[in-house]
Amino acid sequence: MKELGEYLKRTRISNGVSIAEAAEDLELSTSQLENIESGNVRAFKDVYELRANIKLYAKYLGLDSDKVADEFNNFLFQH
Repeated sequence: MKELGEYLKRTRISNGVSIAEAAEDLELSTSQLENIESGNVRAFKDVYELRANIKLYAKYLGLDSDKVADEFNNFLFQH
C-alpha cells in the first residue's frame, strides 16, 4: 500500500495540486489523503470506504481508477 500511496502522491505533486486543494475538491479531509498517500491503512475503519476513496482520488488525478483499485485489492489479498 505504501508504494501505491507514494504513486498517488507523486502524481498529485506532478499535477501541481496541493493536498489541501485535492481534499477540498474531493470533499475528504486532508488527514484522509495524507493517510492514503503514506499507506496508513490502519487509519481507516472501513476497507470498502478506503477503496472507494482511493478510486475517487485516482480518477481525480487523471489515473486509471480501475487499475489503481486493482492494485489496492492485490495489496489486501497479500496482507
